[in-house]
Amino acid sequence: MSVTFQHGQEDPLFTLGEFPVRLITLLVAAHCLTLIACSLLLSAGHGAWLDLFSYSSAGVAQGQIWRLFSYAFVATPDIWFLFEMLMLYYFGKEVENGLGWQRFGILYAGLILLGPLLLQAFGYAGIPQFAIGAQEVDFAVFAAFVAMHPGAQFFFGMAARWVFVALVSISSLQYLAVHQAPRVLVLISSSLLAIMLMRRAGFEEPLFGWGFQWTLPSFKKPDSRFSVVSGGLSSVSAKDSIPKPPHVDPEVEMDRLLEKISSKGIESLSREERTALENARRAILQREGGGR
Repeated sequence: MSVTFQHGQEDPLFTLGEFPVRLITLLVAAHCLTLIACSLLLSAGHGAWLDLFSYSSAGVAQGQIWRLFSYAFVATPDIWFLFEMLMLYYFGKEVENGLGWQRFGILYAGLILLGPLLLQAFGYAGIPQFAIGAQEVDFAVFAAFVAMHPGAQFFFGMAARWVFVALVSISSLQYLAVHQAPRVLVLISSSLLAIMLMRRAGFEEPLFGWGFQWTLPSFKKPDSRFSVVSGGLSSVSAKDSIPKPPHVDPEVEMDRLLEKISSKGIESLSREERTALENARRAILQREGGGR
């Protein structure tokens, strides 16, 4: 088995033979391995060890800084853990493909750190906080996916944006029912952070199908310029004077992208390049169909 390391931002961390190993793969593996370790400690009667790695506002206040990160990998056996990992891998893979593994790693680490920092404020206010697991972090990864593809179809044809709203609502009600209002703040803040970072990364499709942009009426006349043509002066609006982008031959574009796939694999294509490849394929098919 050969191990090949990749250096491109959109490439996996490394490959084992023909299998690409991505950051999300390692994160899911880490969560699963720590679950097994926690289960063995509990079965052996050493559950107190888990308290050393769980988040505790009192422990952090005493200088136990590792709790700000280690809590996310403390978990107890639960059937829902399986579904959580499946969702993390599925949605996390798409987010990693869109951001690249480096920025995805920064996003995931930031989401892990955000929750304890918010809960720590409640601890300093005299409301002790305790937490284990990465439920809010993994849900924020789903929020990042929704920011990328808000119209993706889910259950019964429901768009991803509305699935997100439904899950946020029911999760918030669950936390409120057990008197954990600070966790609602963590859930919503983590999701908003993930969405805003995806916006900064260039995924600007409106989350709910419409944009929130304030525009004021302008009373200024449209700018116009004059050009000399045969027969006199001709008014040319600024909009008409904007140069059109150069035409790209679809066959040349497809050859370029196929050459990249053959040398680096299809996973090396960015989101824009995949779209360009599909557009080039359709243009070639239309050209061949029109020539008949």
